[in-house]
Amino acid sequence: MITPSAGKTGSRIASIALGLAVLAGAVLAGAAGWGGITPGETLRRDVQARYGPPSRERMVTEDGRTAAEWTYTGERAPRGIDRMVVGFGLLRGASFVPDVVRALTLYPKPGVFRLPLISEGWGKPDAIGTDEQTGRPAFRYDAKGLLVIFDRRGEWAEMIVFAPEPPARTP
Repeated sequence: MITPSAGKTGSRIASIALGLAVLAGAVLAGAAGWGGITPGETLRRDVQARYGPPSRERMVTEDGRTAAEWTYTGERAPRGIDRMVVGFGLLRGASFVPDVVRALTLYPKPGVFRLPLISEGWGKPDAIGTDEQTGRPAFRYDAKGLLVIFDRRGEWAEMIVFAPEPPARTP
């Protein structure tokens, strides 16, 4: 018989295992992407092939350019994630490519991406800050195109944003 505490322990172990597997995949992919999505590289058709149609699609216009934004929630969101938002449309030189992933934003379930897991997976951040309005701590990894915003206590990630890695700087 499973007791309530045993169920919580099993759930906690499952969450930790899921988080480790997710971070291992991200680290092996150069930490520029997650779940088979790498901003600046992955195409819309690849996202749809992997995750199916989104729960919601909307068109976003920025600087006179219009591109799709797909949101996956509920059963359509990846396991351990409350909501996943994929923004398309990337400027490459003078050309706008509407079907390339521009940004991937994850809203993990509470406790899935804990601070030690983030630190072990992506290392020391380039900057640590606090959102002035909410008081939430944030880690920024400039070379990896990654921003992690934590809960108010700084224990687990509430939002993880992946953007294309910036071009290498020449000395």
